[in-house]
Amino acid sequence: MGFGTYVAMGNSGINQVIVIDINGNLRVLGEGELPKPGEVIFDPNAVEEQSSQVSLVDDSGVPQDLTAEIDDIFAALEEGQDPTQLGEDFATAAGGQSGSSLTASGSVSRDGAETIASTDFETSGFESLGLSETQSLALLEQFALFDPVFVDSNSSPLGESLAVITDEDTPISGSLTATDQNAQDILTFSQSSTPSNGTAVVNPDGTWTYTPNENFDGNDSFTVVVDDGNGGTDTLVVNVTVTPIPEISVTGGGDVSEGSDATYTISYDKPSTQDTILKLTNQLDSAEQEDIGSVQVETSTGQILTVNADGTVTVPAGTTSLNVVIPTTQDDVYEGDESFTLNVESVSGLLGSGSSLTTIKDDGSAGQDDDRPTVETISSPSVTEGEVAVFEVDLSNISESQTLVNLSLKGNTATAGSDFDNTEVTIVYSDGTSTKVDVKEDGSFDVNVPAGDTGFSVKVTTNDDVYDEPAESFYLEGKTEAQNEPVRGDGSISDDD
Repeated sequence: MGFGTYVAMGNSGINQVIVIDINGNLRVLGEGELPKPGEVIFDPNAVEEQSSQVSLVDDSGVPQDLTAEIDDIFAALEEGQDPTQLGEDFATAAGGQSGSSLTASGSVSRDGAETIASTDFETSGFESLGLSETQSLALLEQFALFDPVFVDSNSSPLGESLAVITDEDTPISGSLTATDQNAQDILTFSQSSTPSNGTAVVNPDGTWTYTPNENFDGNDSFTVVVDDGNGGTDTLVVNVTVTPIPEISVTGGGDVSEGSDATYTISYDKPSTQDTILKLTNQLDSAEQEDIGSVQVETSTGQILTVNADGTVTVPAGTTSLNVVIPTTQDDVYEGDESFTLNVESVSGLLGSGSSLTTIKDDGSAGQDDDRPTVETISSPSVTEGEVAVFEVDLSNISESQTLVNLSLKGNTATAGSDFDNTEVTIVYSDGTSTKVDVKEDGSFDVNVPAGDTGFSVKVTTNDDVYDEPAESFYLEGKTEAQNEPVRGDGSISDDD
């Protein structure tokens, strides 16, 4: 790398021309100012990519370009060569020079000192080009004092700050890079200021990690310094934007009457600053798929959102809550409690998850729907003494489970025990099977109706006696737990005498 590049990167700004006078002092030429004979000119705007043209003003005031020669000398310096051994072009400058404060000859190397005057550098390589001893020392001093520079992946300077973005409660890591015109310098990175709303770790190799405080969102920063070990440093502020990430919670569900909507609220603990994605799934417990409808989602402002086939929903920025509706299916079958669970998962831009259990009720406890079977009718049979009276008991609807029917057999004008048997009855189910059931002293007995059946028969034996009697009556009444008052069927016994 040529000296022009060193000077441009280490000392000059855009549209500035720097000169070194015969005493070795550096100054910036003012607008319209001409350099004096014997001064060395650095023009950083002469070529591209931050290199400079180096010229020596002759006695007539005309700049003579020395850039190539200076580049050769600094290339030798970079390689640790003796600048007095650069070939015939520099032969007249070899060896010690009278009047120089540096009398020992030797190779020139960079040691990071703040001034070259304290070293044993030989300046004759520059003086052979027409530069004075003090100008040569100024050049060497500039060579030794280059600061490291933070650069990006394309080796372009980063400037004074670096901006990064991370989500709330999410650490972010990176790696900083710097360059130094002094190739032999070892660069070390360190943290010079700490963030206010998190923690930062900066390793000597430039790798770093920033962890925001829990639930923090907003702007934070920390400062990193790169040091070349020779007094050269560069400072970079890492500005971190922590994007607020809402945390979700789910409420609602609970008991719902069959045929009604199960409703839920998905709450954001803070408004979202970006579109977010969540996933809704229904976990069927005792409920079946046909018991519920499709999930419906809308924002608190009434905007209806699309629920994709996989259950994902994209929620617009600024949302604070969602209303979720899951319809339940009305039928006339008593199914008992059926449950399902709505699960909500964060997919993108959100934290947390939630779930809510819903129980579908069709027993009237959660609303008007009550599918529990009731005794709808009991027939009124007429028989002659000695025949079997058959009462047909019909239920209102089927049930997916057994239905208990409470029955009572009692006499009206007929006398229990003498006119009809009040100790045992025969139950005949819809599939033709039968069973005998004991009747209690008060005439009561129970029948368990199998799931799916809507009726059964009760057979009562009447007694034939020798007495001439008018028609006599008795009755069977029954109800289920869903009824307050029983349904009654009246039987009639005719005398055959």
